[in-house]
Amino acid sequence: MRLPLKDSDYFVIRVNETVKTIDEEFFNFLKPKLQMKKVDVMLGDGTITNAETFDLTEITNEFRRILQSLKDWAFTDISDSKTEDLYRLYFQITCNVDKFYIYGYFGIQFHALHYYKLDKEVINIQKELIKLNHDVSDSFISLANKGNAIIEEELRRQGLDNLSFEELFTKIYENSNLMDNLEQKVLKLEKRFPVVQDSENKREQLISELNDMIIKLYHIIPVKIDYNRLMQGEEGVISYFEIETIKNKKTGKREPYLDTKKFNKEITEIVTSKLKEIAFSLKELRTNTNKKVDEDIKINTDEIY
Repeated sequence: MRLPLKDSDYFVIRVNETVKTIDEEFFNFLKPKLQMKKVDVMLGDGTITNAETFDLTEITNEFRRILQSLKDWAFTDISDSKTEDLYRLYFQITCNVDKFYIYGYFGIQFHALHYYKLDKEVINIQKELIKLNHDVSDSFISLANKGNAIIEEELRRQGLDNLSFEELFTKIYENSNLMDNLEQKVLKLEKRFPVVQDSENKREQLISELNDMIIKLYHIIPVKIDYNRLMQGEEGVISYFEIETIKNKKTGKREPYLDTKKFNKEITEIVTSKLKEIAFSLKELRTNTNKKVDEDIKINTDEIY
């Protein structure tokens, strides 16, 4: 069952309160790292513009800090996924507590936008590509005209020049030798136009160089989102938990249904205490980060005076 649970008994109230605290601590920990910063980038037409992004590497490092701080929790490596320009960066944790299996998901959902580096070489490559495409287009037209003439002559030689398109298509389909013969003549013609292949190779090289000049900027709205908003593709910070009853510890069989009204205060305390470890770790990490920032500011101030 996904938390928060929909009921009002003691177990549900206490667990929901604890999960809410974790959610707030995780968001407060990440929010300062998700502030958008302005950078200069180049558009496809060479225009220089101002865009915003956040440091994805820093978020990855902060996720590692969280995982390193959690004791007795199993966890996955930090993962990412994308659908077109919508990205996710996340990690998952699990723990068996008494007769319960607890699963936690922590992550962010954001968009990636593509720009070019602020480099005049981008313009130079684009100009070269335009000229090359023009030259290749002229060569292709010449090659196509000569190829059509060769095919027409071969069809005339074999008495097939007066057939309708459907009839000619049937003849070629039924006569593999005719198809092979026409292909060979066209291939011989193409070898007389090496500039076409050379230009195509050069074009691929330039496109590859241009792609290397592309950079990704990441956009996020630093707000809390729930599971439903995650599935709807909204940007933001997410954490959620699922809890199941372990029916058989040897086989690992679990039951998603929880009869929470039967859980006493002792069981409730066991579950909430384990969850509170996460909230405590997040709060401690945030406090230590703030202390370091204050110390850095003090050092810089002392240097001024």
